Amino acid sequence: MHKITAKRQVTLPQAVCNAIDLQPGDYVEVFARDGVAHIVKMDSDNLAGKFNHLLKDKEFPSPEKIKATLKQHAANKFLADDSH
Repeated sequence: MHKITAKRQVTLPQAVCNAIDLQPGDYVEVFARDGVAHIVKMDSDNLAGKFNHLLKDKEFPSPEKIKATLKQHAANKFLADDSH
């Protein structure tokens, strides 16, 4: 059993990281569905799909823009009301 810190953080067990080949610096998607929290490792194919709306007749976004978009997406997920 793992305890959530005051900052809503939890340490992932090494076995879980190994099972999904999660390494420091990797991006993950965290979401709740049917009362269960899910952690999904994002690979380059998943990340490319996140930016389709940015690519309409434009070049691929800069690393800074990608990072900002990911942070905003994570913030939106965190602030979403999952009570429905």
